[in-house]
Amino acid sequence: MTRARRRPGAALPVEEVVARYAQGFFPMDDDETAAEIPWYAADPRAVFELDPGARDDVRRRLRRSLARAGPGWELRRDEAFADVLRACARPRVPGDGVWITPRMAEQYGRLHTAGVAHSLELWVDGALGAGLLAIMLGRAALLETMMHRVPHAGNVLLARTLDDLAARGHELCDIQLPTAHTVRLGARALPRAEFDARLRAAVGGG
Repeated sequence: MTRARRRPGAALPVEEVVARYAQGFFPMDDDETAAEIPWYAADPRAVFELDPGARDDVRRRLRRSLARAGPGWELRRDEAFADVLRACARPRVPGDGVWITPRMAEQYGRLHTAGVAHSLELWVDGALGAGLLAIMLGRAALLETMMHRVPHAGNVLLARTLDDLAARGHELCDIQLPTAHTVRLGARALPRAEFDARLRAAVGGG
């Protein structure tokens, strides 16, 4: 994973943050010595494909979780952005590190105000069961992080999010780094050059 050059000083303007995302970089505040939030580019880069066959494959892999979803499980957008952000910033287990620091949370807040950062949420019988943060640039959806409070809700949210993105005309769903878990769910690892070309096309740069 390569790291973008950074300049010292105050928080980056929203326009520069968006430009870095569009160039294939993503932020991760894992270096307390950095003057600003570090940015990285990964090779390979992980994506969930949005064509019907790929989404059917994800649903097959998540069939047990999807079977748990009842009529009260609803996909919503941006109804609880701050709540999702706070939950994603907490350690998942005691002693676990976090990369969404206060300055990272502030950056997401500015991006949300600008209409770039969004939360996709799964509400379970009227309560927030799971949520994820995403950066939306043109026809590219860059999924940043996820939280869940109800068993199986995270898996259901993923499957429904992919269907929602496809229905809205998105062409690329990025999840940054491949892991054994996401690969089991159907994620695909792309060489950086292929990812960058698809990102440019989805954002609108050719």
